[in-house]
Amino acid sequence: MADFYGIPFYIIFPVMIFVSFYLYVTRNFGYWKRLGIPEVTPMPFTGSFKFDFYSHHGKREQKWYKKYGKIFGIYEGAAPVLVIADPHLLKNILIKDFHVFSEGRGLRFGDNIIDRMLVFQHGKQWKELRSIMTPTFSSGKIKMMSKLIDDCGKTLTNNFIEAAESKKEIDVTKYFGAYAMDVIARCSFGIQLDSRKDLNNPFLKAVRQTIRPMSWRTLIAVLFPGLAKILRLSLFDPRTSLFFKDVAMQIINERKHLNEDEKPQDFLQLLLEAEKEDSNSKNGKKTLELDDVISQCVMFFMVGYFTTAATLSFVAHQLAIKPKIQEKLIKEIDEVLKGKEKIHVDDVTELKYLDAVLQETLRYYTPAARLERRPVEDYKLGDTGIIIPKSTLINVPIYALNHDPQYFPEPDKFDPER
Repeated sequence: MADFYGIPFYIIFPVMIFVSFYLYVTRNFGYWKRLGIPEVTPMPFTGSFKFDFYSHHGKREQKWYKKYGKIFGIYEGAAPVLVIADPHLLKNILIKDFHVFSEGRGLRFGDNIIDRMLVFQHGKQWKELRSIMTPTFSSGKIKMMSKLIDDCGKTLTNNFIEAAESKKEIDVTKYFGAYAMDVIARCSFGIQLDSRKDLNNPFLKAVRQTIRPMSWRTLIAVLFPGLAKILRLSLFDPRTSLFFKDVAMQIINERKHLNEDEKPQDFLQLLLEAEKEDSNSKNGKKTLELDDVISQCVMFFMVGYFTTAATLSFVAHQLAIKPKIQEKLIKEIDEVLKGKEKIHVDDVTELKYLDAVLQETLRYYTPAARLERRPVEDYKLGDTGIIIPKSTLINVPIYALNHDPQYFPEPDKFDPER
């Protein structure tokens, strides 16, 4: 047949394909409305985000929160997501019934290093990997790493003194970013850097590949996870993962020739010891493989770099524009430390006002704007009458909660006293 009621098939076929694809990407639209839950109006392909990908995500959710209330639905591409901002319900989801919400988003990037990271595991794999890693975060082992962090702090101090003597305006974010990178490199891989000055270090270049701003790859993984899985789309260049693996192998081989007291107590070494202990046990549980060890070290760059650098930069900004807070903090530090040349971990725990300043900074700016969980079974949401289907993504809008006057009076005021 050359045509259909006079319409050529070379026109009908493309139209049919477009209509079919449109119906597919909009198949879930109206899902929340049918359940009697307010929803943010979506559009094809991008869902509720429309074409607004780069504005402040927390403030965008805050607007939705004010308009739709504590429970509402959004769409990421075609996928329905339930936003819950009721503290009583969240206490059940995140604590009491956590066994039901033990899964995260479940992203996969087709990269053997990234896909093994703890933050991307769920179910049995997550539980077993976490149980292996937990002992490496004991207070005693963290205290052992404090010397490494202190050395990086001295480098940061010297960089600031040098900048102050030059009497030039500086971008403190770059200084704190270099500090965060140095700490993670030192504590994860035992590699000593001065990231602010050594810009051509190959390790530094590889790290920056893992922490660059949101890319088109990430957008596809979030909005079209099925397509990303089919394409085996990696979050970043696979050569970067190979670089980290080669670096870790080189470090591991070098440490084989060291005595036990010569081996640095960094995160890599602690995981290698956990791997050794785990491989010797015969309990039938998951054993820690070398790629697992490397993955968790790389994970610290992805989840720790921006949040640390941003928080310290925000603290510096608030202290600069609020001299009374700065003076009070200096006074506390002087009284607690009393001129000590070496700061011990226990000394830091006595700095109550410093803790208040950091807590208020995290509330005010909220570097991590949301949490995500997925139920492993259908879940009745308190006494709301809502049944959350299995595997539905739950979004906790942290920024919106941190700026709700019901919980924090005058939320746009920076006040450590709260």
